[in-house]
Amino acid sequence: MHPRLRQAAFTLPELIALVAVILLVAGVFLSKVSHRHPKPLRIICVSNLKNVGLAFRIFATDHNDKFPGAILARNVTDLASIRIESVLTMLSNELSTPKLLHCPADKQRKEPPSFQDFVAEDTSYFTSLSSDETRPQSFLAGDRNILVHGELASRLVPLTTNTVLSWSKDMHVEQGNIAMGDGSVQQMSSSRLRHSLRDALHGTTTDHFIFPQ
Repeated sequence: MHPRLRQAAFTLPELIALVAVILLVAGVFLSKVSHRHPKPLRIICVSNLKNVGLAFRIFATDHNDKFPGAILARNVTDLASIRIESVLTMLSNELSTPKLLHCPADKQRKEPPSFQDFVAEDTSYFTSLSSDETRPQSFLAGDRNILVHGELASRLVPLTTNTVLSWSKDMHVEQGNIAMGDGSVQQMSSSRLRHSLRDALHGTTTDHFIFPQ
């Protein structure tokens, strides 16, 4: 080998140090990309909502094709008296764990320890009092960070085709997930959320959602 080529080659310690620096830089870069684009957390959230949607449908097969929200709404005179924990705890037999009701991107909520101790502040999702299996495009459940006319949705929210919906920056950075009446889960931008609401309300005048705030 030519003497100049031998002098240009890396020694083993130098090569190890170079690889270590490259791995460190790559790790920092990937960490920043993951923070800016939290797709893994959103995928987990989609999986959670698919399980929630399945639980609703299993529940309906044993309750005359009615979801929990519709059953509670039929048995009260004031919809505002219904709490979201009352709706979701009706699924305790169908859900393997209440942790499925928590989105890992929701830093303002904690994972619920059990259904016995479940409270509204433990869930990352809203649910519907109006959805049923005869309306496959109705909103059944979804991320709680919905803005209604620019204000964060809270407790009972009546929705019509004139309601302006959007996502807040919380959780999925102005994006969100909706579980539909047919059990599917759709990822939506704010504009698609508004268009989907009109489709969801086709043939009806108002849907009522319950939020955990």
